[in-house]
Amino acid sequence: MSHAPGSANAAVSPAASGRPATAPDVITFPKGIPGFEACCGFVLIAPEGETLVQCLRSVEGPAASFLVIDPRRAMPGYRCELSNADRERVQASAEAPLLWLALVTVEENGTIVVNLRAPVVINPATMLGAQVIPHQCLYPLRHVLVPAE
Repeated sequence: MSHAPGSANAAVSPAASGRPATAPDVITFPKGIPGFEACCGFVLIAPEGETLVQCLRSVEGPAASFLVIDPRRAMPGYRCELSNADRERVQASAEAPLLWLALVTVEENGTIVVNLRAPVVINPATMLGAQVIPHQCLYPLRHVLVPAE
């Protein structure tokens, strides 16, 4: 298991892009990801070396992949808080370390934005994940990480 950047306590087994995913590598999203509900199994692909961005790739259902980043890398001071209902979705206790990821989008004009309002949360102990919208979330849906040139 390897630690994701910026999350010293939460870890997920990264799947190397050159080999098939095995059961311990697969993160289960019981309800899929909004817009991709048929995709329930994903692997997190972490490139070699230190990098901000990783890839969350489906291994079940239609082909889908998402660039992701630890939201605290996109916005220092980002508060990772989860409701009791969302903790139940990923079967996590209040003390359980979780992996938080924000979806990254490269827009047509080259602007790179991060969705800080609806992060993906993964419990490495259960390998369960969900995209959540924290209650009373004030973070933007479209936080500019890199403006267009």
